[in-house]
Amino acid sequence: PALLDAAVAVNDGQPERMLELLDSHVDVAGDRVAVLGLAFKPGTDDIRNSRAIPIIEGLRERGAEVVGYDPVATENMRERFPDVAYADAAPDALDGASAALVVTDWDEFAALDDAFDAMAEPVVIDGRRVIERREGLTYEGLTW
Repeated sequence: PALLDAAVAVNDGQPERMLELLDSHVDVAGDRVAVLGLAFKPGTDDIRNSRAIPIIEGLRERGAEVVGYDPVATENMRERFPDVAYADAAPDALDGASAALVVTDWDEFAALDDAFDAMAEPVVIDGRRVIERREGLTYEGLTW
């Protein structure tokens, strides 16, 4: 039970860790921030226990203009956060964003390389380590 409790504690703390990493690179107040992956796991539109929920809440507390994208869970998240903007495609969410947080490891996110060039400041906090680290991209990766 102690190991399980520790694992749950780490998992529950990851959204805050992602936000702390973001804070160490950019002040997002008034800036567009993309949240990629809204479902709690790939292959579903289920947002229950999605790590995107506390991340969106934290970004809003910081005054960010949040733009969410998920290939299938957008409508469910829109019910939860109707005042958040949603993109029809990941590159649209990244366009003009100061930062992006990758929350769910959808396969399509691994192929976004050139889309990061459209960001105002390419700061990527990758919670699933699906994005390839490259020059010109401020990248922080962690997993849970």
